[in-house]
Amino acid sequence: MASIIRVKRSTGATAPSSLNFGELGLTIGAGTQANKGERLFVGDNAGNVDVIGGRYFTDLMAHGPGLVASQSNPTTASNGFVAILDQNRKVDQWNVDNLTLDGNVFSSTNTDGDITIDPNGSGEIVIPDDTFLTFGTSKDSKIEYDENGTDQLTFTGSDIRINIATQSNSKDTGSLFTEGGLGVEKNVNIGGNLNVTGISTFASKIVVTGGVEIDNIGISSNVIATRQGGGNQLFIDPYPDGLSNEGTVIIKGDLQVDGTTTTVNSTSATVNDAIMNVGDVTSIRTVLATVGSGSSTIVIDSVVGINTGDVVTGSSSIPSNSSIHSYIPPAGGVGLGTIFISNNTTAGIVTTTQLTVTHAFDTNTDRGISFNYNTATGTANTKIGFFGYNDSTGENSQAPARSFTYIPDATVSNEVVTGTRGNLDIKGIYYQAGDFSTHGVVYFDSTGLQNSTTAPSAATFTSTQLLTAVTEIAITLGSSQAVTAGDLVTQAGGGTQQGVVKTSSSGTTVTLIGVTGTFNTSADLILNGTGTGKTPTNVSTTYTSKPMWTTTIDGGTF
Repeated sequence: MASIIRVKRSTGATAPSSLNFGELGLTIGAGTQANKGERLFVGDNAGNVDVIGGRYFTDLMAHGPGLVASQSNPTTASNGFVAILDQNRKVDQWNVDNLTLDGNVFSSTNTDGDITIDPNGSGEIVIPDDTFLTFGTSKDSKIEYDENGTDQLTFTGSDIRINIATQSNSKDTGSLFTEGGLGVEKNVNIGGNLNVTGISTFASKIVVTGGVEIDNIGISSNVIATRQGGGNQLFIDPYPDGLSNEGTVIIKGDLQVDGTTTTVNSTSATVNDAIMNVGDVTSIRTVLATVGSGSSTIVIDSVVGINTGDVVTGSSSIPSNSSIHSYIPPAGGVGLGTIFISNNTTAGIVTTTQLTVTHAFDTNTDRGISFNYNTATGTANTKIGFFGYNDSTGENSQAPARSFTYIPDATVSNEVVTGTRGNLDIKGIYYQAGDFSTHGVVYFDSTGLQNSTTAPSAATFTSTQLLTAVTEIAITLGSSQAVTAGDLVTQAGGGTQQGVVKTSSSGTTVTLIGVTGTFNTSADLILNGTGTGKTPTNVSTTYTSKPMWTTTIDGGTF
């Protein structure tokens, strides 16, 4: 009778707790990746239980080479299976996450799933030369880089429609734009406007009635203007082949500027006027809409700078002494606006009529010239300077309103200038007659205003103060020295140096005022005739011959 040898076994899915060296063990419970079912074990020489096989593993490899599609684990589908390459290193289907590669089809498996091709870093998606990128099941439309022919990207097949409805407002906007030129073999039909920023060449002249718009410029009747929505700048360049500052614009007749700001960027400006006027109290405004008789409403090109109370003239239809009692500014504060005058018109006023507005309102603003400059490299060091009429008072000065001022580092806001006053470098200052005395001395009153003393012939006969010139120094000693204000300090060696202690102290620094001669760092100081045994380590001058009032005249020692 044959012998039966049985190994250790279990119907469960747990590995044996121990096996002797060479002893086998088997589990037949349903195997998964997470347990030890359907496994074959052997004990090693260290008493460890090692997995060496089992049905769990053979089921993973149960399918033929190259088979993936429609395959599953023969025992437990959820365990999956191992794909085995065929002799050509292929499988019949491959799935990664939501992507499937099957035959010549690369598809997504999740509902409405996108397919993203994203090369790493600066990598590119490359379609080889002369290879079509084809659209449609029937290969209806193709894109090809024709390297063997035109060396161009070529579209063939069906017509191309761009369903993007973006409006074009410039060469860089719209649903389709190109940085290069555009060649068209056949007709071009444009349903919207044709805006040309470059040069248009026509075989014959162009005759346009009702005005013409070229780029952002409109020409109609005797008016050249930017078209509506085309910006707020109009350039006249007499020499476009040169630099931006070359060429000459010649205006025959007077030049009237109705704007609020005139900027001149030339390096020099010449004006034949003997007197230049700034801060004019009149301005010209243009009527933009016909005004009927008996109306007090007038639409003009700008209400900037206009105030209630300003007087309006320039049309015989406006009664005399008519003023603006209110106005409506445009949205954003710029552009056309509406004024309402105090009297109704006696007749109509046509468009383009020029009205004169005489300002009759104190704007409490300054008048003068401002300028820009840099104190160092970088825009952070750009400054604004100003000199001219200051309408207000105060601002770190007690000068009266409407004084002439100079501010090197100014802040200009709404025509009001603030900032610290600057220095004045001139040869001399003259006071008008009656505001000074001949040979009088200049002094400052409590407001900072310079005044003149009386003439010497009208000198006073008594005073408790005298004006003298004083020099002050600071002497540094190697050790502390107690001094009292008024002490006389000289120096050993028989020199002429002497001074009076300014402030009582006990330290290493002694301040002397009324100094004569030159103190040095090689001889001891003498205090009120007694030697101190201390030699200065440093002598610094605070000021020399500074005018100063004094109550004491000191004749010195002998």
